[in-house]
Amino acid sequence: MNLEQFFTSLNTEKDKLPIPKSFNHPFNHEPNEISLFAASILKKKLQKNEVNHNFDALGKMFGVLVVEGPNGSFGFLKAFSGKLDNNIKPKGFVPHLFDVHDEKCFFKIGEKQIDILTEEVNQLQSAEDYLSLKKTLFDFRKKSEEMVLEMKKQLRLGKEKRRKERLKQKEILSTKDFFILNEKLNEESKSDQLSFKKEKKAFKKKRLLIEEALKTEEYKIIAKKQERKNLSSNLQTKLFESYSFLSAKREQKNLIELFEETAFKLPPSGAGECCAPRLLQFAYSNNLKPICFTEFWWGASPSSEIRSHNQHYPACRGKCGPILKHMLKGLSVDADPLTPTSEIEKVAVLYEDEYIIAVEKPANILSVPGKEITYSLSSIIQKQFPNIEGPGLVHRLDYETSGVILVAKSLTIYKSLQAQFTSRTIKKKYIAILQAPITNEHGTIALPLRTDIINRPRQLVCFDYGKQATTKYRQVKHDAAGIRIEFHPITGRTHQLRVHAAHKLGLNSPIKGDRLYGITDRRLFLHAEKIVFQHPVSGKITEVVSSVPF
Repeated sequence: MNLEQFFTSLNTEKDKLPIPKSFNHPFNHEPNEISLFAASILKKKLQKNEVNHNFDALGKMFGVLVVEGPNGSFGFLKAFSGKLDNNIKPKGFVPHLFDVHDEKCFFKIGEKQIDILTEEVNQLQSAEDYLSLKKTLFDFRKKSEEMVLEMKKQLRLGKEKRRKERLKQKEILSTKDFFILNEKLNEESKSDQLSFKKEKKAFKKKRLLIEEALKTEEYKIIAKKQERKNLSSNLQTKLFESYSFLSAKREQKNLIELFEETAFKLPPSGAGECCAPRLLQFAYSNNLKPICFTEFWWGASPSSEIRSHNQHYPACRGKCGPILKHMLKGLSVDADPLTPTSEIEKVAVLYEDEYIIAVEKPANILSVPGKEITYSLSSIIQKQFPNIEGPGLVHRLDYETSGVILVAKSLTIYKSLQAQFTSRTIKKKYIAILQAPITNEHGTIALPLRTDIINRPRQLVCFDYGKQATTKYRQVKHDAAGIRIEFHPITGRTHQLRVHAAHKLGLNSPIKGDRLYGITDRRLFLHAEKIVFQHPVSGKITEVVSSVPF
């Protein structure tokens, strides 16, 4: 392989641009100067349409990895996630780790075999004999049920007729003659019951014959589906094993090994196809030292996910998390900028009485403990107010969002306030600064949301499976700092305001400093300014306000 076709030199710029001492954190970072410069070179190629792809239909994620060669030269590698239109492989982009789109590879051959099996299943399910047997069985069951009901009706009528006959003749006949009549009627009853049982048995026998014939055809379908399932499973396993990744320590692991200890257990679709793993694997395989990287979206946004043209984004956690955790071992990596460097002992109290406390949550702190980080607003509250009973925090704010949060001093008050949140009688007001101007100065946004399972905590707009999410908004100021806006959420979904602001069907303007849906800044410019609720004890409408810190 000719390395020069993939390596773009940056030697003429290395004295002008600072070289970072450690690799940037893959999931939370702001691109540095040299990675942005490398990205700008790639963007010029994209602007000149040197990459054959319909970006107006759907954009692509591109990535650059700044590297140092064995001779001390600096340059960068470039890649794109997934595949381009018609599986075009433009010159100069690092190759796929494993090209699942190559028509000659085992995966494509296996997919064609699965397609053949699917067609065979469809043919079996639409075969005339199979459909005829299904209809015959359906019709016979319906007819036999009707006939059984009719026979039961005749049994009841015969029984009633014999009962009336006994009553009538008992008054007329002698004891001996009545005994003879009763024996005769009993024989008629037995005969009717016997005939009924014989008919039912005959129906059952005929039904079983039809069912057996149908089962023979169904077994063919089940066997073919199982064959397809086994082939698909074996093909997927073989594919995952084919994706093998090096670490900076030269340790090698495949996708199955990397994901077996995760919540997924198995790799999600598309794992290994993203820019960062592809770039790092090529660098390690060619003795290039990774320095830093960045990824950006180019082209139209997907309908559900928030991706803005020319916007830089961190690596995805779901697909890339376990892979990059392994690949970066042995490399000096920046600390996560969202990890608190110091812990505060107390938070400001905005309101307090015998039953409730309202505190001001700082930005960049969890509301409640996470899987890996125990330090949170909840832990601070527990130490600051040791006599609180129950959960304490009645609701939550995002890690990066600041503002007012209610704390209940007892479980009874907690449940009462929770009920108000559930019934949506509590009123909340947020202040945010947006990145760009908006079309309407006020209005309502209604976009249903669901969690992006493979890229938590990001949220997706999903009209099929999303939960209702409604936000009212009003622009209050427009100056050099940006568009200052009021948000009044009707519902309280995760990242609701952030997604409603950033999505193209919402305001199409991310909140300033939103690392997930916009551009990273010194903070997320979103603050919970006011909350209004009915006091659980006094019944009075109570308002708590927190000063906006920006």
